Amino acid sequence: MVDPQLSRVLKRVTEMKKQHLVTYGYVISHVTSVELTEAGATVLDCQDSRNAGVINTVTHKKVNRGIKDDNTKAMLIKASDGKWRVTKSISLEKGC
Repeated sequence: MVDPQLSRVLKRVTEMKKQHLVTYGYVISHVTSVELTEAGATVLDCQDSRNAGVINTVTHKKVNRGIKDDNTKAMLIKASDGKWRVTKSISLEKGC
């Protein structure tokens, strides 16, 4: 990850820690399309996040959990080291 996505994620982690929240589990990616341009790449992914969510570290209760078909869009750039990095990731808030 790189900014602005990196800063957003780090800010959210800090906010969650203050509320005694952490993420758990794993997400399974199902990439549906990749579009390459001179500026970078756009990846559409139908993620299965049913086995992931947020849990309270004090009560050990799950606050929420993911869904089967989470339609996600990520924008990436190719860094000088040749590796692709996410600059922005958004949930499209509709099933795949």
